[in-house]
Amino acid sequence: MNNSDNSENQESARRTRDYARHVVFAGFASVCVAGILIAAKLLALVLTNSASMMASLTDSLMDVMASVVNLMALRYAVYPADEEHRYGHWKAEALAGLVQSAFIIGSSVFLLINGCISIASPRPLASLDAGIWVTVFAMAISVVLVCYQSYVIRKTSSTAIQADRLHYASDILFNAGVLVSLVFSYFGFLQADGFFAVILSLYIIYGGISIGKKSLASLLDSGLPPKDVSAIYDLLLDVPEIRGIHDLRTRAAGPRIFIQAHVEIARSVSLETAHNAADAAEANVLRVYPDADITLHMEPVRDDLPKSPFMNNPEGSEKRER
Repeated sequence: MNNSDNSENQESARRTRDYARHVVFAGFASVCVAGILIAAKLLALVLTNSASMMASLTDSLMDVMASVVNLMALRYAVYPADEEHRYGHWKAEALAGLVQSAFIIGSSVFLLINGCISIASPRPLASLDAGIWVTVFAMAISVVLVCYQSYVIRKTSSTAIQADRLHYASDILFNAGVLVSLVFSYFGFLQADGFFAVILSLYIIYGGISIGKKSLASLLDSGLPPKDVSAIYDLLLDVPEIRGIHDLRTRAAGPRIFIQAHVEIARSVSLETAHNAADAAEANVLRVYPDADITLHMEPVRDDLPKSPFMNNPEGSEKRER
């Protein structure tokens, strides 16, 4: 292995370590914040007997369960590849996102029902001042956590952390709704408590479905977005010796993307030249996608075949007559 390959491997290992450090620490942070929020909201519920506060507490209980599942999955996902898992353990992250989606939707349905009951049978609230202060505290600590999670997502694009951030972003909205409902209740509009619980639960259901779709796409090995596939196709074809490409396949798992393709090279080219062309093609892709795992299969074609033009649908493209 030459010094260049050694340096690239070390850089890739460093990025993987950074990814693991960011996502695991973010997982710990969310579990700690969820515990604090549950204690604060339980106190506020006892003091106010508010339906929207009960909704917010239920959401936080689901948050802590989902965050624990998320943390366990993230710790497993960052384990390096082994003999049984040659592609690594990154799909555990998508599985955690899918579980969190189920938690989000399930808790939101309960909140929707509870809000409807509160609208139909409104009841006066007690200790509104205490409820307001607890709600403000919950919003503040959630804002801090969401800002940190947003930073981690910019660094890692982690699906699991995106799902976790949705939990706590929704918690901020929940608390804002609780705060407004408490103020409205203070002025005698008792239905506001249930009204805001219903609106917020519908919003969270929508977000949970979005996270579930993204996680499921990763688990089912969906290809990269068309713009990325087209870019990879162009990067491979940029090598002069490569005349065409077929059976280009892509998928993503955690921070890694996996690329497989058959590259067409003229029969007259020597084996060494063909090998160097494949190395050059890999280097082109790695400059743009540094964490890619690339597998290229070289196929000989007639010398008189022209260079293949860009295809609108590179993945699964048909190979040409050789």
